[in-house]
Amino acid sequence: MRHYLILLRTFWLGGLWSCAYVVRPLLEHKGYFPHHGVEVMNAMVGIGAVAGTLLLLMALVRRVFDWRQLPSRMLLIMLALSAGYFALLPWWKLQMMVLHAMCVLGLVWLWLAPLDVVRRQPSSHRVD
Repeated sequence: MRHYLILLRTFWLGGLWSCAYVVRPLLEHKGYFPHHGVEVMNAMVGIGAVAGTLLLLMALVRRVFDWRQLPSRMLLIMLALSAGYFALLPWWKLQMMVLHAMCVLGLVWLWLAPLDVVRRQPSSHRVD
């Protein structure tokens, strides 16, 4: 199960980075940004929010979510930023600032917990 959580997190963060730093500059160069390019960004942040919600639900079901641990808090912050992104829907420049903040926070999340999405307390009866 932990591998699925890591895969979901990688999909979420990789999608954000590819949209922010590959797709957006390419669309901007071709003249499609912000008119059509924002739709791509909205879709990726929405898909990422769904992936983050699945991460949270799986962690809650497995009873490994602990809000006192930093990786768990970062998951909640990323979900809050995703919601904040859509709250700024009419202002695409502010949305891009939130997107960049999510990308940086995601990178910090990867550095802090490279193999664990939601850490669990060490136990002798660990089943993955």
